[in-house]
Amino acid sequence: MSKTTCSSHDTRAPLSATDLPLVIHHGELHAHWVEAARSKGFDLIARIRDRLHVALRCQTCGGVHVARHSVVMNAQPLCPHCIEARWRATAIAAGLTWLGRNPDHRHYGRYLPPCGHEIRRQFTFVERVASGVVSARCETCLVHREEAEALRFGWTRLGRDPQGNPNYRLYRHSCGHEQRIARANLQWGQCDCAGCGQSWTAKPSFIYLLDIRHPQTKRHYPKLGYSSRPVKRHKHQLGLPKDAEVEVLRVVAMPTGHDACAREKAAHARLKRAHPEALVPHPEYADIMNVVSEIYQPEALPILHDTLDRIEAEVIDAAHNRTPDAISAPPRTGADGNPEGANNIPEAHTPAASVPRVPATSNPGPPGQRGIATRSCAATGA
Repeated sequence: MSKTTCSSHDTRAPLSATDLPLVIHHGELHAHWVEAARSKGFDLIARIRDRLHVALRCQTCGGVHVARHSVVMNAQPLCPHCIEARWRATAIAAGLTWLGRNPDHRHYGRYLPPCGHEIRRQFTFVERVASGVVSARCETCLVHREEAEALRFGWTRLGRDPQGNPNYRLYRHSCGHEQRIARANLQWGQCDCAGCGQSWTAKPSFIYLLDIRHPQTKRHYPKLGYSSRPVKRHKHQLGLPKDAEVEVLRVVAMPTGHDACAREKAAHARLKRAHPEALVPHPEYADIMNVVSEIYQPEALPILHDTLDRIEAEVIDAAHNRTPDAISAPPRTGADGNPEGANNIPEAHTPAASVPRVPATSNPGPPGQRGIATRSCAATGA
């Protein structure tokens, strides 16, 4: 491939080697080299630099470039001037102005869209833009639009998602709280601040582990989920039969519904990747409950408890990082330890205090699970 290019814009009077800033190598121009170059659309005009390189003049555009003589003999030389002319024409068809090749990557070029902000795109992508398949979106203009969208609803765009999700951005609310939000939600204002909001996202919540048994069919499934009222969740929202038996094996208190949602979704994603065999296919339980996921095999209970241990540790660490001098744990359950109680008001705890759980009254959890408290909540269909 070309090492040096010297453009000629007048094909009627093409440049010769002596007109170009090239170091001529005084060696013989072999006849079979000349013939090979001519058969491939080039005129061999001189030997350049050393015994290995030759100067080729394109018979189409008249431009001169330098290549190895082995390329002339064993492959098809490519004229860099013709290639750049095609890139320039493609840019015009795509509504862009060609600025040149990207010095950092040979498959990219530099372009100027109508907005005036320079962009960097692959040549093949610009071809798709020219054909109307996609559009050349300007990153600078996109950031400006996202900033304007955020300001409409009292948020300030801080940057891309720190967790790398391309559909999310990091925002700061007018109250000072920083939060990851899906851009599609913020465009329509379908979001609430987890710091000062009044919806479920800002209120205390729980990640729960349920033990669901259906005596009639002898089916047994653990369920991992989140809710501000775990008992109400399984009694009134899962659509279980009246004779189903449900036990709340464990709950982990979360400071906000937003935190509970984010950590629960991340936990399910990790479990799906690491333990796909632990998930129960939807058709197996579709006739007894109205959920489509979050249902696991009974053998996965130790894995689910380990997952809750990790979430609990992360919540406590986050509380330490937020207030190192006056550590506060996630919101407490009610005065009787019941997450369904009305007194779900955050209280300060000492660093030694653990995250409160539902007090054990019957049916303790699997042996070996440290600190697991249970509460029997048989579903009666009421």
